[in-house]
Amino acid sequence: MKPNLPGRAIQRGFSLLTGFILAIIMFGTLAFFLAGQGINAGFGSSYANTSKVSAMLASAGYISTGFDAVTLAGTTPANVTFDTTAVTGIFNPSSGGATVQNLDPTLFGRALTTDGYWIYRGSDIRLYGVGTHTTGDYTVLAAGLKLSACQQINTTLHGTLLTAAPPTLTGITDALLFGTTVTAATPTFTGLAVDLQTPALGVSGWANGCYQTATANSYVYIHTLLAQ
Repeated sequence: MKPNLPGRAIQRGFSLLTGFILAIIMFGTLAFFLAGQGINAGFGSSYANTSKVSAMLASAGYISTGFDAVTLAGTTPANVTFDTTAVTGIFNPSSGGATVQNLDPTLFGRALTTDGYWIYRGSDIRLYGVGTHTTGDYTVLAAGLKLSACQQINTTLHGTLLTAAPPTLTGITDALLFGTTVTAATPTFTGLAVDLQTPALGVSGWANGCYQTATANSYVYIHTLLAQ
C-alpha cells in the first residue's frame, strides 16, 4: 500500500507553521525584554509599582490573619501583642498566625526608622464610617509612602484613577509616628489616639486606604485589622 503522501505533506506543513509561530513569539518576547528602545517606559515602572503594592497588601493580609488567629484562640483584641510573646503575640512561632512582615523600602520617600515596616497601633485610630463612631478600630499603618505607591494602593482597593490625588486627612500629621518604638523590626505606637471621623476630613467606609497627611509630601496607608 502506498503511503499517503499528501496527508504527510499537510502534517509537515502544520508542524512548520507551528514552529514558525513559536519562533515569532520567542523573538518578540526577547525583543520586548532586551531591546529597550521603542518600549513604553511608563509600562515598566507601572508594572513594578503594581507588583510591589500587591505584595504590600498581601503582607497586610498576613498580619490580619495573624491577628484573627490569636483572637480566635481566645485572646481578647485588647491583649493582642505584635511580637513573639506566647499566646498573645501574632508572630509567635507556635501560637501566632503570621511572621514579621517587612515592606519594600523603595515604596517609601523619606528616611524614617519605620520605613519598610508596618507600624502597629492597636485600637487608637477612629476612622470615619468604619465601626462604631466612638470606638477606635484596630489598625496597622505604613507611613512615609511615595505618592505613586499611595495612588496605586487606592486604585487597587477602590478603583480610583491612578492619577487621582489621595484624599487628604488634615487630622493626620507626623504625630502618627510620635511615640513609636522600633523593636525587632516591629514598630509599635504607644502615644495618643487619633480621631479621623470628621466627615470633611475623610472618605467614609474606607477601612483600608492611603491618604495624604497634613505634612507635605507625606502619605500613609491605614489597614484595619478589626473594626469595632
